[in-house]
Amino acid sequence: MSTGEQMVSTSSSAQSQAVVQKSALPEPIRTEIKDLETAAPVLSAASEAPYTIFSLSRKRAICAAATCSAMFSPLATNIYFPSITTIASDLHVSVEMINITVTTYMILQGIAPTFWGSFADVLGRRPVYLATITLFVLANLGLALQDSYAGLLVLRMCQSAGSSATVALGAGTIADVAAPAERGSYIGLFSGGVMVAQAIAPTFGGALSETSYGWRASFWFLFAAGAALLSILFVWMPETGRNIVGNGSIPPRGINMSLLDMLSRRRKLEFDPEFAAAKKRRKAANPLRCLAIISQKDVCIVLVANGLIYTGFYCITVGFSSQMATVYNLTTLKIGLCFLPYGAGCTIGSIVIGRLLDYEFRKFARKSGFGDGRNVRQNPDFPLERARLSTVWYLVVLTAADTLVFGWTFRATVSIAVPLVLLFINGFTITGFFTIQQVLLVDLYPQESASVIAANNLVRCLLGAAGSAIVDYVIRAIGMGWTYTIVTAIMLLSIPLLIVELLCGQKWRKARFDKLHNTSMKEAEQAKTDDGKNSDGAEVEKSRQDDN
Repeated sequence: MSTGEQMVSTSSSAQSQAVVQKSALPEPIRTEIKDLETAAPVLSAASEAPYTIFSLSRKRAICAAATCSAMFSPLATNIYFPSITTIASDLHVSVEMINITVTTYMILQGIAPTFWGSFADVLGRRPVYLATITLFVLANLGLALQDSYAGLLVLRMCQSAGSSATVALGAGTIADVAAPAERGSYIGLFSGGVMVAQAIAPTFGGALSETSYGWRASFWFLFAAGAALLSILFVWMPETGRNIVGNGSIPPRGINMSLLDMLSRRRKLEFDPEFAAAKKRRKAANPLRCLAIISQKDVCIVLVANGLIYTGFYCITVGFSSQMATVYNLTTLKIGLCFLPYGAGCTIGSIVIGRLLDYEFRKFARKSGFGDGRNVRQNPDFPLERARLSTVWYLVVLTAADTLVFGWTFRATVSIAVPLVLLFINGFTITGFFTIQQVLLVDLYPQESASVIAANNLVRCLLGAAGSAIVDYVIRAIGMGWTYTIVTAIMLLSIPLLIVELLCGQKWRKARFDKLHNTSMKEAEQAKTDDGKNSDGAEVEKSRQDDN
């Protein structure tokens, strides 16, 4: 054999060994290796696989269903507020006792998604969607029928445990079907829907409380809407979890199949042996997984920065409601209507910033030699932090300035139009900030997108609850102007945190990627060794049987 032939033979052998080693790796690591290959001048055939096989219309429908599901969490939270006094009177308890149901609701709102998120990442989206919305529907039925304070307290906690998980599930679902280059637009619309629901819920709740059903009308509405959504999800919603169906090309099984899947694939189940063999190894769900995610330095910084802005957001919401009643003598229904400009700002802000995120991502991809960015997934060499945080500074500064002016406006008792305009601007900038942070978090942990959003929900709910609990006391002590000066300072603390993320985030992300890659390689080698031992043992046993 000539030297050239030997070189070709050696190269072919090495390539074949590399293919075998890659095939032994778990799916997430194989995907990450493919993403690393996209940085090369010539793309491999594996890296050209589409991020998802769902059509554009199907993808939009999935994201719309995820957004509608996520809207139930803020809707159930705020639709309750206009009826607090009436409920206290009907159940013969104090308003303070009813406020305890608000506190326990917020506690479960922060804790519950940390459990559901891990199950959604491991078992798939569909089982958790069906379980949580079923819990939500049953809780609302009980709330509409119960007539005791104990029942109200317990069922509100169940309502929160069911509805609060839908935000993490929705973000995870969008991460499943939307590639990083287009993720900003989809999550922007998703965030806008969630924030709009939060803005219109008090008005909606006030209007429902005026009907003949009274405060129970809100729970009957949530029951009916939840049951309708549950039916749609059961019949149509496809499984999108990438640990279950990959990019959608692996057929789901069991509870991960929708009713339409079961009907359309019944014949395929009988005649397609590959479908029955499509089985992926699953790790055990860990409800405390989000705590490990929070411990990651880059993720922790983003979560705290997001939590600081969220604290300011809650302080504005609570302070606005109380001051509109005190300064302008508005009724509960009129105060709810004053939140409509905020809802409009949230909608416009989420759409605009979401599209801007996609534009910035593609721009940084071109500058870094990654083409249009469509093939960029989990490449540690891609400047992800710079691409996502390029516009966040303007939003933080505008939000802080708007908050400062907002506080001193009430002290001056100006026209009611001024705080409404400021609330619109605040909705635009804060929702834009939340969209950026949510997209960045999903990009940092795409394989566990539901868990990382659950971690985000936990941190921001705890900080937001603390802020909303004390803001009225601080306002009474030092006034609106100085209170919101302090809130502005808290918001500005997010800037140095985000600067650290910008400077060090890529290094930390690359270290985490390398650690995951090395761990998975060792697991693959161990599995290969174990398979070899089992194969040798089987051959020895067969030899003995032949001898006998």
